[in-house]
Amino acid sequence: MINDSDTPPGKKRRFPTTLHMMTSIFGVLYLVFIIDNFIPADNFNPYDLENVVVKLAFVIFLVGYYISWKHEGVAGIVFIFWWAAMWYLGLFIAEHDRGAGVAMGLPLFILGILFIVSWYRKRVRPGGANVA
Repeated sequence: MINDSDTPPGKKRRFPTTLHMMTSIFGVLYLVFIIDNFIPADNFNPYDLENVVVKLAFVIFLVGYYISWKHEGVAGIVFIFWWAAMWYLGLFIAEHDRGAGVAMGLPLFILGILFIVSWYRKRVRPGGANVA
């Protein structure tokens, strides 16, 4: 008996896609930044609004990274939301390096767009019919 709703075994991916690998590399570099941020410097206040927003943005990234393995479209939206948070941080909260978060977040913004495009291409067949 053939079940049409299941994907054939040959169609399932066993290895991460290029988007996932690039996001993993970004995540490792981001983790290094967060660990470096925990090392106290002169006048370091971990409860400063800027530090709190940076840590919350990292949590948003981790949520998007986790979701990217299951729902690429939603992950793309989360990554774009993360970049918007970086803009907010750079424009209204940051006292030093105001544009650094935006500039360093540009690759993740591009990856977010690519996740949405990848999800859309998998969702729509070349003939225009939706995948069930």
